[in-house]
Amino acid sequence: MIRVALLIAATILSPLGSAGAQQELRVGLMNAEPGVISKDNQLRGRDIDIWDAVAKDTGLRVTYVLVSSPSALLAALDEGKVDAAGWTSTKADKYLLTDTILPTAEALIVPKADTRAYRGLDDIKHLRFATLAGSDYANYLKKSGITDIREFNALPDVLKTVASGEVDAAMFSGIIAGYMEKEGNLPSLQVVRSYQPALSRPVVAAFPKAASENYNRVNASLKKLHADGIMADIKAKYGL
Repeated sequence: MIRVALLIAATILSPLGSAGAQQELRVGLMNAEPGVISKDNQLRGRDIDIWDAVAKDTGLRVTYVLVSSPSALLAALDEGKVDAAGWTSTKADKYLLTDTILPTAEALIVPKADTRAYRGLDDIKHLRFATLAGSDYANYLKKSGITDIREFNALPDVLKTVASGEVDAAMFSGIIAGYMEKEGNLPSLQVVRSYQPALSRPVVAAFPKAASENYNRVNASLKKLHADGIMADIKAKYGL
């Protein structure tokens, strides 16, 4: 059974009338930082900022349904518990998919003392790695012929292993790595800016096929947020 928590985090008045005339859009999001940050009974975070901006632009009254996994997010959409999956990398033809919200890819993390300009696979294939067990990053390293890999279930263990010198580098989500660096949570480590990701993929919002009106409104709004520089400001705020 999918467990969801409904949290109303944005009530944006439409330009023409009262809140009672507004249409509600229930947006499903992953309950994980930096997309959603819950503190002092308040919601903030990258995804909240994006959808609050969409709400302000469209006049929709956006509420949030938080779930624990990508599969739960799409299941909530399929079961009608949300009107849109607000952050997904699905390619399924069964949904209406918006243009790219943000791209996501792997990041290469090394000690700050390592100043080499790593760019691609040829530069990293000799390194000893730490990464998350069973992740796309672990699979990519293995398929690339890298054999010296330590896998962990928790990110702090990955980072500790690199910081201690037991391995040379870590590989995990660039979105998470950039946010951690921005927040000062990688004190002895750095995200390698010269590295060119191999696992880049677009993050989009998904709507049911029957929801073309809301899909068109939101997709047009996302394009506007990119054109106006608002999306770039959100990216910078969270280390992207």
